[in-house]
Amino acid sequence: MSAIPEPDQPNTGDALIDEVRRIRRDICNQFGNDVDRLCDHLIEVERDYAARRGAFAGVSREAAAKVVESWGPDPLRTDDPIVDEVRAIRKGLAEKRP
Repeated sequence: MSAIPEPDQPNTGDALIDEVRRIRRDICNQFGNDVDRLCDHLIEVERDYAARRGAFAGVSREAAAKVVESWGPDPLRTDDPIVDEVRAIRKGLAEKRP
C-alpha cells in the first residue's frame, strides 16, 4: 500500500500538536499506512521487551516493575465497556500466541 499524501497542515501554533502530527505522519509513512504492518511491528516490540532484546536489553525486570509501580493503583482501569472488550480480545489472542 502506498503512502497516502497528506495535505500540508499549517502550523497550529501549538508545538505539542504539531510534534504529534509530525510523529504520526512519520510512523504512517514508515509502515506505508498499513495497519497490519504497524501491528506486526508492535508485536515484535512487545516480544523484544518481554525477552529484554534490542533496545530493551539493559532494562531489568526490577527497573520495569518500579516504573509500573510508579503509575499507582490500577492505572489502566476504565469504566468504558469498549475498552474492556478490546482488552479481553487482546488477552485471548495473546494466550493463543506461541
